[in-house]
Amino acid sequence: MTEITHEHFVNRELSWLQFNRRVLEEAQLERTPLLERAKFLSIVSSNLDEFFMVRVAGLHNPGEEFEDDPAGMTRLEQLDAVRQEARVLVNDQYDCCMKDVLPQLAGHEIHLRRPDTWDSDDYESMRHLYHDNIEATLTPLAVDVGRPFPLIANGSVYIALQLEATGSDGETVNALVAVPKGARLLRLVSGEHSFALVDDVVETFSESLFPGYNVKASCQIRVTRDGSLDIDEDAANDLLSEIEQELHHRVQGSPVRLEINKSAPDELREWLTERLGIDTSDIYRVDGFSDLTFLMGLYGKLADVFPQLCEEPHKPEAINLDWSNPFARLREKELLLYHPYHSYQPVVDLIKQSASDNNVLAIKMTLYRVSGNSPIIKHLIDAVHSGKQVTVLVELKARFDEKANIQWARRLEEAGAHVVYGLVGLKVHAKLLLIIRQEEDGIHRYCHLGTGNYNDKTASLYTDYSYFTCNEAVGRDVSALFNVLTGFAQPPQWERLAVSPLTMRSTFYQWIDREIEHAKAGKKAEIKAKFNSLVDEGICRALYKASQAGVKIILIVRGICILRPGVPGISENIEVRSIVGRFLEHSRFFSFRNDGHATMVIGSADWMTRNLDRRIESMVRIEEPVLQQQLLELFEMFIKDNKQSRLMHQDGTYTMIEPEPGEATFSAQEYMIAQAKKHMSATKDKEPPTSVFTPQRRQGGV
Repeated sequence: MTEITHEHFVNRELSWLQFNRRVLEEAQLERTPLLERAKFLSIVSSNLDEFFMVRVAGLHNPGEEFEDDPAGMTRLEQLDAVRQEARVLVNDQYDCCMKDVLPQLAGHEIHLRRPDTWDSDDYESMRHLYHDNIEATLTPLAVDVGRPFPLIANGSVYIALQLEATGSDGETVNALVAVPKGARLLRLVSGEHSFALVDDVVETFSESLFPGYNVKASCQIRVTRDGSLDIDEDAANDLLSEIEQELHHRVQGSPVRLEINKSAPDELREWLTERLGIDTSDIYRVDGFSDLTFLMGLYGKLADVFPQLCEEPHKPEAINLDWSNPFARLREKELLLYHPYHSYQPVVDLIKQSASDNNVLAIKMTLYRVSGNSPIIKHLIDAVHSGKQVTVLVELKARFDEKANIQWARRLEEAGAHVVYGLVGLKVHAKLLLIIRQEEDGIHRYCHLGTGNYNDKTASLYTDYSYFTCNEAVGRDVSALFNVLTGFAQPPQWERLAVSPLTMRSTFYQWIDREIEHAKAGKKAEIKAKFNSLVDEGICRALYKASQAGVKIILIVRGICILRPGVPGISENIEVRSIVGRFLEHSRFFSFRNDGHATMVIGSADWMTRNLDRRIESMVRIEEPVLQQQLLELFEMFIKDNKQSRLMHQDGTYTMIEPEPGEATFSAQEYMIAQAKKHMSATKDKEPPTSVFTPQRRQGGV
């Protein structure tokens, strides 16, 4: 058996940049509707912001995680490679925006105008807007001996200026102006769909803030800072207060990236570099508008006006089932939903009805990320007011949602719910809902286990599974897990769950090893899985071992994948695909053939070290044959995809999977949207077929 070495792994940071490259490709594709292309450009920017705040910041600050790279790269080698790849990606992103998407939008009379293209009416209207509404909100920040260089807020756009006193001998001083936060798009008078950015307006008229000085040069800048929180959980007396304090420190994190206009004069760039203490390798000179996340706002303004430039709106399917009494329905049979093709409303309604049901005694739930105006929180509070015992584990350490989760935790506590903040040293990422109900024949447990967060907003944008059951074994497991989370209970022998960091890793190893034994015995052996990221070295080595034994492995991995597929003698039996499309592929499904008696699980964990070793995660075994068939049919549908699916190569790059000659184009996402519409228009007097999205038995596609 060939020895596995560093060369058989892809560096995770470079793999992530490959993922964001695939997102950019959606913006570059002419077949993508024009406003959708603008939206993908915005997503590339927001993805990069988080990547720099978390991963690049980690590379700047020495840590074991970044030194122990399966691909064998040192931290500094990784940092250098990331800088090079990110710079190419950003340049390509701006080329796509400024040379392709925006000119094509102009062909539809949608204009984003820089100040040098404003006509006289635009100029006057922006001047009046500046003096009447914007100027009073601005603070000129001079920098000299008595006024030190200010703290530049993370992610905000600033104007850097070089000023010359009127009548001086050419001596210059420097200053900064923060662009107001909020809506950045301003409508111009020259066209109904012509816009300027507030960034450009502030820069154009900022001289008014410095009477007696002339603006000799100016540029727009944006700083990205280390977004990590440094919390000593063992020493913390109150985790909530500790996180609140640390959130104030996040804005002071070390700079890890400076974005600056390509046209910025060298003197200003060098001054900023020195004052920020940033390496010149971390400066990204952009040729166009600052911070392209504003394009999401443009999409929001124009999607209804220009529907022909957008994907047709998708309305999740309202499932044809009697949900007026979900408890009676679940006593009959289990239910599997696939969002956003199926509506998320049954999840919300289950909690709502539990809050008012006189027989419900208790509700227990985990919350990781919830929406800004969450109906789930409202229904949990209603449950408290109606006398139910409500226990909620709110994970305060959910990155970048800490502040919102603190607010939700306080609201729930004020209402009278029992709120747990998480466990020391572990994030609680499991998606669990448990309802305890008194019925004529005794106590029954109703469970919902999902692959996505309890967030009604992202449920319309992310693909995720929802599994509803009143199976006694599942109920016992979920009850036991909540007891572990909220008390001092010892973990049980799990019946249907695998739980990290307790049993999940070892369970996956057992299932992989079992496939290896079947392959060695000459039996068919197969692993199919769809999830977000593959980062764990131990899992990769187990998969390499399985491949070498003859196990056929098909992985659909949306994001990072450090495994190299198709390497002779190592991974020639492994195929890795990635699908990037209209919806973010977030569902997690794992299937092991098991000599024809398949083991199938869904849950909250990816094959990442953090999910297996440093988080509370849960996977639930799906045993109902009808639900197993649904899961397999959905997986096979993604394998059929030859429109938005990409194949990973040994070197870590990806290429689009194209239809074979004579084969029609097939998009799994488009097909399921079409099927959802078909079922929406079908009769409502009976439940849908056993499998809602049965692939068409034909050679063509949609």
